[in-house]
Amino acid sequence: MIKASAPGKIILVGEHFVVYNKPAIATAINLRAHVFVKKLEGDFKIKIYSKNLSKKAIFNMQSENKHSELYPIYYAAYKTMQEIGKIQPVEIIIDSQIPPASGMGSSAAVSVATVKAISSLLDVSLSKDKISKIAYEAEKIVHGRPSGIDNTISTYGGTIVYQKDKGFRFLNYDVKEAVFILVDTGIPRNTGLMVRKVRLLNDKYPEIMNLINITAEKLVLRFINAMEKNDLIQMGELFNINQGLLAAINVSNKKIEELIYAARNAGALGAKITGAGGGGYIIILTTKNKANEIMKVLRELSEHVFLVNIATEGVRLD
Repeated sequence: MIKASAPGKIILVGEHFVVYNKPAIATAINLRAHVFVKKLEGDFKIKIYSKNLSKKAIFNMQSENKHSELYPIYYAAYKTMQEIGKIQPVEIIIDSQIPPASGMGSSAAVSVATVKAISSLLDVSLSKDKISKIAYEAEKIVHGRPSGIDNTISTYGGTIVYQKDKGFRFLNYDVKEAVFILVDTGIPRNTGLMVRKVRLLNDKYPEIMNLINITAEKLVLRFINAMEKNDLIQMGELFNINQGLLAAINVSNKKIEELIYAARNAGALGAKITGAGGGGYIIILTTKNKANEIMKVLRELSEHVFLVNIATEGVRLD
């Protein structure tokens, strides 16, 4: 049996606007998706079991069960086999630490880990670029028109600035004293739905949306500058401005805003949506001496509140 894992992610600034070729900053976190694969005998089939979703499926042909939640994992595995030129019946078991529908790149991390595990099972070492590209194709099944951030960060790890026409580059700034808190809104998030919602606004009000997109780009560049200077105050202010832009494009809601303002009132430097919005998680920037106080307040409003560490390592064999 082969085991591989890949990290989840949080987007610090720039989500949604990255779809329109503006930059975004994402960082890997220490929650990982673990995928186990083993060879099977007999006719071709791919058996998949997700512990997190408590679901099983068996795929015999590429055209089968396309509406299954597990189909993107089958697709990632089968496309990896096609890339290598070996078609092998396998069993895949998924055990992920990353909450699904949370904005933390759960589906991408599973796809990336699946590609790595399947290629290793077939004794081929695919490049990280190829792993990311195959996982991106699986992500399109899940999200329709994804930005490419999730599969990139799950593959490479670390912190990146990403732009569709420029690819990504690593940011190696040591942001000392920064603490990130993740808070569950309790509302399932649907990235594809949110992306379509923003696209409709973009089609209806192109002149206005273009100005918002330009503002988002300038904000990301200022955020990089603040990270370089280890300026947490400015990073927090930019978090809050970014949240204002996300609210303007209608991906926030009452529950999200309640949590955000509770965090700010408790002393957070900044708070915002991370990911597509509409639900999932929010991200809070604070300092170590304020973290416990803020978490205590937020635990009265949410069942899932926790600190996350930044992960430098991407996909790997475990």
